[in-house]
Amino acid sequence: MNIIIGISWPFANGELHIGHAASSLPGDVIARYHRLKGNKVILVSGTDCHGTPTEVKALKEKRSPKEIVDECHVSFAKDFKDFGISFDLYNRTDDDYHKKFVQEQFVKYYENGFLEEKEEEQLYCEHCNMFLADRYIIGICPKCGADIKGDECEKCGSLLTIDEVKDTKCAICGNATSYKKNKNLYFKLSKFQDKINDLLESKRNSWRENAVNFTERYLKEGIPDRCATRTLNYGIDIPIEGFKDKKIYGWFENVWGYVTASKKYAEANGLNWEEFWKKGENKIYLVHAKDNIPFHTVIFPSLLLATNDNYALPDKIISDEYLTIDGEKLSKSKGNYITLRHLLDTYSLDGIRYYLSINNPESRDFNFTYEGFINSINGELLGKWGNFVNRTLQFINKSFDGKINSTNIDAEIENKLIELYENVGKNIDNGDTKEGLSKIFEFISYSNKYFDENTPWTLAKEDPNKCQDILYNCSNIIFNINNLLKPYLVESTKNVENYLNQKNDSWNYSRLKEITLSKEINPLYNRYDKEIIEKEKENFAKIRNK
Repeated sequence: MNIIIGISWPFANGELHIGHAASSLPGDVIARYHRLKGNKVILVSGTDCHGTPTEVKALKEKRSPKEIVDECHVSFAKDFKDFGISFDLYNRTDDDYHKKFVQEQFVKYYENGFLEEKEEEQLYCEHCNMFLADRYIIGICPKCGADIKGDECEKCGSLLTIDEVKDTKCAICGNATSYKKNKNLYFKLSKFQDKINDLLESKRNSWRENAVNFTERYLKEGIPDRCATRTLNYGIDIPIEGFKDKKIYGWFENVWGYVTASKKYAEANGLNWEEFWKKGENKIYLVHAKDNIPFHTVIFPSLLLATNDNYALPDKIISDEYLTIDGEKLSKSKGNYITLRHLLDTYSLDGIRYYLSINNPESRDFNFTYEGFINSINGELLGKWGNFVNRTLQFINKSFDGKINSTNIDAEIENKLIELYENVGKNIDNGDTKEGLSKIFEFISYSNKYFDENTPWTLAKEDPNKCQDILYNCSNIIFNINNLLKPYLVESTKNVENYLNQKNDSWNYSRLKEITLSKEINPLYNRYDKEIIEKEKENFAKIRNK
């Protein structure tokens, strides 16, 4: 099976925060699982380079947009790599390969009648002397009365046209907007209403509930045509006469990045990209936070359908709820965020990955706290898994010089492990990565109980042969649980394989052979002093108060 996994592209503006990390991590877990299954996997994402925010930031800092983008791209790529996200290609939307492909699609749409020219009055800021992109317009939602930025209301979830927003002002300077005539091309998104409805019905049981609910709402309201061009300086040129002073709007071209990055990687590695993206033996996962749902369930499928080129449509929409801090959505302007880099520089990689995986906001928002983070590492990752590995292997080294001759398997434990592979695999394949990890840690608790109830410290003196049987089964558990944890934990799992001097590179139960352990068994994880919690809270308060 050919597997495409696309993680949403962070916009080139500032640093990656823990919200990006939380919503991206399931994509990496799914990719690592499918590789262990022996499937061909392409995991892609990249930096979203074009848009008004980049140009505004460049103006403020007296730099070029490309300088801003270059800086962000290097930072993002390093953070994702250090976070263990195993991208096959982390690309960027100002890449020439991406630009050329997107321009080709744009011309096809124009020739096939999916782009319509409209001259209209568009919101303009006289003070900033610029047409305003939707995200740089603030106003009032006409449906619920909430303050709104852009064309989507976070409170009620409505996807609006910008002319529906009331009391509009420029988000850059705060002045009231006016209207000025501008000529643009609109993509006829409304033509795909019925096909998107058919897609939703066919994938209803494969998409996250929030994706289903949001998409149903958009369909009920009626999918509007959407402007596909923008007045920008930095972006993808429009190869159509009469519009060469404009750029392709970001919503139109950034989602094509999933295809262009996959295609670019496939061609460089001797793979046929169409086997991944055209209809056949393939599966497509799109992984993102809930604010990106309409781009992945409505817009991107419509763009694929409009090609009439046999593209497969998304099979799995893995759309997380939000990671929050103090119960609020992360906000750089309010200082209500924690950078991923801070966690990477301060804590163990697997500690971060464990906490964000076991608390992944699959069905409801999750509130990040340093208390929860530190207690989770100390009490669960170290206290349950690290403890089980350490106590078992250290005991073997101490009491049996690192060698166990027994391979007498406990049939009940073996059957439980075989069943665990099947159940966790189903969870990950379905995108329920949190549930999969929860099942693994339930078994770890069972394993610690098995160790305690069989008292190997007593058996070592009274019945050494039976003791070796118990320790062999504990080691066999470690061998297989460690393998089940590979999609989630990327450093400590290698250490366990080194301790056991054995490894399994497939998603299959495998019996451990006779045991000869490494002489040096170190704890898998460090225990963090709880004083660090107060220090982190103090530092965070300083950032918020700046």
